[in-house]
Amino acid sequence: MRAVNFVDRLQWDIAGNVFRHGLAIGDVDNDGDNELVVGTSKGDLLIFKGSDIWHKTTGLGLITCLAIGDIFNYGRNALVVICGDGWVHIFYSPRSVNPNTGFSTVVNKECLDNAKLDAIFEHNPGEVDQMSGKMECVHLQRIPTNTKIVLLADIDRDGANEMIIGLTDRVVRSYRWSSNADLGTGKLIGLNKWECANQIGTLTLQHTNDRTPTLLVAQPGGTFMRIKCTSDNCRSQETCVQSETAEGCIDYQTLGISRMRNSNISTEIIGNLAPGNKRYSSIKICSKKDIHESTPLEFSGTDQVDGNIIGGNAVRGEFPTVHKKTILPSYDDFTNNSCINNEGIIEIKDNNNEEEVMESKPYAVATLDGTIMLVKDEIILWAMQVDHQIFALSCLDVTADGTDEIVICTWDGQTYILDQDRNSVRFQFEEPVRSFCTGNYSLSPGTSSPSLVYITFTNKIFLYYDVFLPSLVVKSLPSLDVSVKQNEEDRILDDVPPLGQLRDKRQLREYLLYGTNTLEYKY
Repeated sequence: MRAVNFVDRLQWDIAGNVFRHGLAIGDVDNDGDNELVVGTSKGDLLIFKGSDIWHKTTGLGLITCLAIGDIFNYGRNALVVICGDGWVHIFYSPRSVNPNTGFSTVVNKECLDNAKLDAIFEHNPGEVDQMSGKMECVHLQRIPTNTKIVLLADIDRDGANEMIIGLTDRVVRSYRWSSNADLGTGKLIGLNKWECANQIGTLTLQHTNDRTPTLLVAQPGGTFMRIKCTSDNCRSQETCVQSETAEGCIDYQTLGISRMRNSNISTEIIGNLAPGNKRYSSIKICSKKDIHESTPLEFSGTDQVDGNIIGGNAVRGEFPTVHKKTILPSYDDFTNNSCINNEGIIEIKDNNNEEEVMESKPYAVATLDGTIMLVKDEIILWAMQVDHQIFALSCLDVTADGTDEIVICTWDGQTYILDQDRNSVRFQFEEPVRSFCTGNYSLSPGTSSPSLVYITFTNKIFLYYDVFLPSLVVKSLPSLDVSVKQNEEDRILDDVPPLGQLRDKRQLREYLLYGTNTLEYKY
């Protein structure tokens, strides 16, 4: 595997540890530029803009996870910070700090009225450092404790974002913001509650080929739970406050490759990988005979196809066929022949049409023992094995071709970047890593570049920016044109002095290696 080295980086020192999901890159102040947000175990919330700290809030408590998105469904981003004791802090920037964007007016001023926010701050939301004060805590609410991951996305196809949280007690909950056109008087309303069989790894959003959103919950052993939640499944706000129920279509997916692994190994999953202009061809299911008679792999060592060969078993595994009514809902339940859109119009899918109008996007799965898989439409496209322990899985377009590359970080700092054709490069970070994320960071206003963020066990932040690679494939140099090569040879021969002027072979070698400037002529 080819090794690369990135040199452009920023470094900051922080106080306190950072949890796995306690950092993110996004536009928190709605100025068009992306910032880095970090929350520490000591309750410090840090926002980095450019090369400096732009905002700092202290005293929030043990920050376990955070997310950036349109939680209020007003078309503007906010920052959601969740602490281990169950307190949710929502920060919002009333102004755009970039004068070039033109968004310098206060948005929804009445929602930021201090008089209306007094009731919210009964619990101390933290002290804002006087160096900034550009982000304001506009909402504070108590939810169940021990949240480890948060996701902001539209999971029920109603056009409004929900807040989905994963807890350490194997529970997934969803919330939606409800207000009367006033941020200060709104609150998060509980919608659904799902219980998983095992500990939760990560949460991600994945769309099917008919653009139905599904929630993927990583489970140990390379498996995951898939949840399809529609707006009809969500109860009214009054009912949800009294009782949160788990409704929707739930499907457990076991990768065929996972049966060769430790069933308790932790799993990471990332969905909705942008395929760019890439189109996947139909993949043949390989039999055992095909696998044994296939051509040997070109590369040996740890970077090899592991378990199922390309296009191997379906994600559900090779299990005996059981009648549909006696098992959990299958993948077919997620792609019904008819569905109702937001306008109430029934869209009917023609079963006789062999061409798919829309294609689903692939998603990646990685396990702690070093297994990496790319899956699409319940088929494992490829799988590979590395000899490092994987703890973080992300995606980033480092080749600027519109296709997401898979970025994987291990505990010892080894970072792998793979494209969707299984071409890969590796980058060795200098220290063991505690937390990791990727994104497009804005070092200067109006620009952004692919970036890698490492937080070490020595409480240091390293942000590598301008992480561009022309290609992940090693290519040979293009051959020179015949006429160009001939002209170059003629020029060299014309510059060669007569052999009689050369003293010995050593002088000839010096000429061939270093040019005519080193020659001593015989007079």
